[in-house]
This record gives sequence, C-alpha cells and structure tokens, in this order.
Amino acid sequence: MSSTPRFFISKSEFRGDKVCITGTDASHIYRVLRLREGDKITVCDMQKNVYDGTLTFVSADMAEAALSDPRPSPAEPPYKITLYQGMPKGDKLDTIVQKAVELGAAEIVPVMCERAVSRPDEKSMDKKVTRLNRIAAEASKQCGRGIVPEVKDALSYKQMLEELCKAELHFICYEGDTVRPVREIVEEAKSFESVSFFIGPEGGISSGEIEAAKERDIPLAGLGKRILRTETAPLFVLSALSVLAERD
Repeated sequence: MSSTPRFFISKSEFRGDKVCITGTDASHIYRVLRLREGDKITVCDMQKNVYDGTLTFVSADMAEAALSDPRPSPAEPPYKITLYQGMPKGDKLDTIVQKAVELGAAEIVPVMCERAVSRPDEKSMDKKVTRLNRIAAEASKQCGRGIVPEVKDALSYKQMLEELCKAELHFICYEGDTVRPVREIVEEAKSFESVSFFIGPEGGISSGEIEAAKERDIPLAGLGKRILRTETAPLFVLSALSVLAERD
C-alpha cells in the first residue's frame, strides 16, 4: 500500500510547477488526514505521470502543492487493458472492479449476457456504475496507480463483440473443447498496446454467443484445468498478462 497520500488531479488544475486541489480532496487533506504546510503528497495527472508534492497552503476548501518534475507511473502496464465482465449476481462486481484495478485494468465494462441472472434496470445500473467508479478510485489510491480506471455503462453482448475486436489483442475466455491456452494466445501476439477480454457470467456463455464470437474469428482462451468462478477468472487473466507481457 502506498504510504504517501495520493491524489488524482486533472492537468487543467496545474499551474506550472504547482497544483491547486479543491473540493472533497482539499477537505480530506485538511479534516481527515490533517496535513499541513510542508507535508508530502503524491499527485497523478490522469495521464500516467506522477509528481512528488509538498503542500505550501492548506485550508478546508483549498490546498496548494509545489511539484517535482513528472515521472512515468511505474504501476501502469505498458498496454491498455479492458475487461468485459458478464454481469454477476449480488455484489460480486464490487470485488471484481477493486481487484481488476489493483491488477492493472484500465477499463471495466459490465455486459448483459443471455445467461446473466442479474438484470438491473437502467436506474439501478446507473447507481451501480457510480458506486463502482468510487470503488475504482479508492483502489487506485490504495495500490499506487497512475490513473483512475473507469467503469463504463453496461453493453449488450452484441455491442461487446464490436468493441472487443478493436483491441490489438482480444479473446473470450471459455471452457469448451475448442479453446487455446491463454498463455499461447498472449505469447503469439508478441507486442501490443491494447488488450481486451471477456468473462462470462455465472451461467456461462451460451452456444449462440460462442457461435457469434467464432463468426468474428475471436480467439477462445482456456484458463487452465480447473473451472473458475466468474469473479476469479478475470483476476487469473490479469495476473497472467502481468507475468507474460509486462517487460519489467
């Protein structure tokens, strides 16, 4: 866990080598963390750059910090990862988002599938996405990310297939007989700047959905000899990507 408080501030709030922090972040600095002039913070500009900051002014409404020169965030993968997650039951998506952020995902997109048990209406889904983005922000601070990954609005399975294929490396995770090991698919790609993958819900992926993927020549990736739960599978893939494709 990062020991220095971390704040994600838009580059528009930067003034040369200083940054102005307002709103809830300023209140958190003053009232919760009880930081004062001279204390250290870490600032991320939402563009994968990290700055060491020294507070020069603190109040309940606004704080100002002098910044070091920027450096690339060491916590960011060398490629953009998008996780398309079949809508799970209960609060499983909370855990998936939190852990996916810790493991390097840049985007998490819920997907409404044929066999999904959970089918929230539009109003409920909007509230869920708002909460999930708060979870993503807190996880980003905790694990030292250089960006705040985004939880996007839910897509249909058909919409997901269209989006999935835009990534240089993309695949659907499946437990059928026609799969290739995820290791083989990743290593065959050699180098890429974007990767997207889909994990089905508790009920799995229907035969019709698999046929639709095959029609688009989307690779089907196997995740080993054991059948993984929907909340375990994305973490397996993200960990595998870290081992197989992160160069440092």
